[in-house]
Formats: sequence, C-alpha cells, structure tokens
Amino acid sequence: MKASYVKKIVLETISSMNDQQSSFVRHPSVDFTRKRKCSFSDILLCLLTMENGSLNRELRRFFPQSDTVLSKSAFCQQRAKLNDDAFPFLFDMVNQATLPTKKFKGYHLVAVDGSDVNIPPSPGSPDTRVPSNTNGVGYHQMHLNALYDLLEERYINVLLQPRARLNERAAFLSLLEDYSVSGKTIFIADRGYFSLNLLAHLILSGHCFLLRLNSVDAQNSFLRRFSLPDSDEFDVCLEFDATRSRKKCYLNHPDKFVWLHSKRPFDFIDPSDKEKLFHFRVRLVKVAIPGGFEYLLTNLPERSFDIPTLRQLYQMRWGIETSFRYLKYNICLTSFHSIRRDFIIQEIYARVILYNLTMLLKHTVSVPVGAGKYQRKVSVSDAVHTCRELLLGRINASMARRFLLRYLTDIRPDRTFPRKIRSQHYKSLNYRT
Repeated sequence: MKASYVKKIVLETISSMNDQQSSFVRHPSVDFTRKRKCSFSDILLCLLTMENGSLNRELRRFFPQSDTVLSKSAFCQQRAKLNDDAFPFLFDMVNQATLPTKKFKGYHLVAVDGSDVNIPPSPGSPDTRVPSNTNGVGYHQMHLNALYDLLEERYINVLLQPRARLNERAAFLSLLEDYSVSGKTIFIADRGYFSLNLLAHLILSGHCFLLRLNSVDAQNSFLRRFSLPDSDEFDVCLEFDATRSRKKCYLNHPDKFVWLHSKRPFDFIDPSDKEKLFHFRVRLVKVAIPGGFEYLLTNLPERSFDIPTLRQLYQMRWGIETSFRYLKYNICLTSFHSIRRDFIIQEIYARVILYNLTMLLKHTVSVPVGAGKYQRKVSVSDAVHTCRELLLGRINASMARRFLLRYLTDIRPDRTFPRKIRSQHYKSLNYRT
C-alpha cells in the first residue's frame, strides 16, 4: 500500500457519499441543496482533520482564504444536517477498502477493550454523568468499546455507550455479531469481560479466544470451585456443565456443574429450565509474569500454542491500551468543539478514522535497520500531522513518505511503568491553544 492510495480511499469514499448524500442527511429534500461555502464533502473532511484548537482556529486552518472562512454558527448549522449514519458509514467503507491481512500463526489477533472519553457537561444528559467522590459533583463521559487488530494496529469496529449505561460484555457481544473479517481470529480480552454467557457465544461462534480471569485469591473468583495444581505454571483442561438447577449443582460434583442464577444472563438456557445443560471444555493456563501470575482461559490448540506463546499473545494485548493513549492525546480525542451529544459522536468517529488512516500511512514505509543500540520505528505523534496534511492536499505522497522516515523514534522493548491515576477532566471549549 502506498501513501497516495490511503488518500485516495478517503477522498473517493467522501465523493461517493456526496453523490448519495440523501442517505446521510436529516432532511434530504432540503439539506445541502443550496450552494454554500461549506459543502457536504467539506464538512466531512474538516471534521476528519480537526485538531485541538478553538473552532475559529480550526475553520481558518481548513479555509485558508480569508474570503471563504465560515462563521462558527454557519459551520454548526451545516454539520447539524448530517445524520447519525454518516461517519459510521465512512468508518466502515475505509475498513472494507483496507481489510487486514497480517496474521500470527494463521490467525488474526483482535484485542477487545474499552476506554472512557471525557466530554463537556451538558444539562439534561444524565446517561453520560458519572458521580465523583465529592458530593454533588460529577463529570460526563462516553465509553468507547473497540475491536482492535494488534498486527495491523487499526480499529476493526467500535461501539459507543453513555457511561451511565456501560455494559462492556453486551458491547462485546454486539461487536462479535457484526464481526465480518474472514479467516480464523483470536479474540483477546482482559478479566472484566469474562462471563459464562460470553464464553458460550465465543465457543459457538467458532472463533478462538484468550481471556484473562481473576486470580483464585480474588473474592468470588470463578476458579475457586476447581481443584487446580499447586505450581507456578500449569496447563489443564476444565470440563464442566452450566445448569439452572441449584440442586444438580450442589448434590453432584461441585467442580463439574456451575449453577446459573435465574437473574444471570445466559442466552442458551431459559431461566425456568432446570434440565438443560450447556457443556464447556476449555484450557486454563497459569503463566508467570514479572511480579506475579496470570490465569488465561482459551480454546487454542495446545500443540501450536504452548505456555510461552500464550504469554506472548496476552502481552501483545497491551497494543490496544497504547492505541487509546494515541487516540486521546495525539489524535485529540480529549478536545471537542461542541457540547451537543450528536456532534461529540461525530468527532469521536472522526478521530478513530483518522487514527486508522495514520496507522495505514505508517505501514506504507519500511524503516531501514540501523546500527545503533535500538531499532527505530515511525513516530505516531508526527505521523498524525503528516496524515492531516496529506488529506488536506498540503503535501503529496512522496513528501509524506519523506516526513515519515524523517521522524523516527526508538523501540525500547520490555519497558514498564507504574500506572498513573489521574483526575477525570475534559479540555474546556475556551482557552484552547
């Protein structure tokens, strides 16, 4: 793939959307029917390339000619004409034009995780409000659920939820149902995603999975019911049946039956059905890591995926955490240009699309192997600016390639840092740089 192709994908998709813009506006008979300074295509491209400046500064950057600069009011009126399908459609079309091809032992590696996105407060939106430790004080958030290809470094699909209605397991099931990438896939998820209902869906979907579980020492740990080896590392088979019958669970072998409470969601056994069983057969692997141990549940074949390989796979999951950091602080997901919830959703999708385009652009170049202490890679923070300038036509593909190879950063493997707990806040619409 070349840099020119990355730009071509976006511009051709926006052009095709412009040709059928009645599908992406709220009032097809009225919206974008008159000639304006800011067209349908301009709105999409402007939102896609926005940074963290004030709205006036963003408009001056996008419309450099002084006689065409829009007022903030005119811009907001134009973007209000877009319906809720415009940016999700653009996201899907870009992904379909650049299907993932990289594999690990014949499998796509897809991490599942979510991240809270701080947004400006707005009256009358209790579903995004999160109470803080101070009485009467709170903040507002959206939760971004994502499927992330670890080898391609791109988002495959995303789902937004208001923070007060957060349900990551339900979001994962929805994303799993919409997953359409052909080929074998390994879904890798942290311990907050494990549930028997989700596990059953993954097994019946035919996909492979690698799920982290709470330690046996944790309160209400699922693993406490099993007799596990007393060793630093082990690889055992867990075989049990899920049932709605409490009597069957406790009178028979407790480690062979798992009781499902009537209020616990499980889509394959009705709450009133005391006879039906759902059989599980999975691998439980305990792996040693610096400072402790992790318990991993998987259905991957033991011959091809031994304990060191599973440890490597789970360590690769951290790529989605790194992507959230780039998304928030390099792609400017912490800075919005409105308090309207539909406008905020537009900008979240625009940032995710720009991140995907940046990583596509990054992978168009091959960094030469150096003779120094560390190997080098393309700097993502600088690649973001290169991607914006390429989309806006301020540089061509050959210049983009030179910029990508000019700004490199060292690869320092196995670096660890303590996680910093920061107070939740959003970047105010005023006082932007």
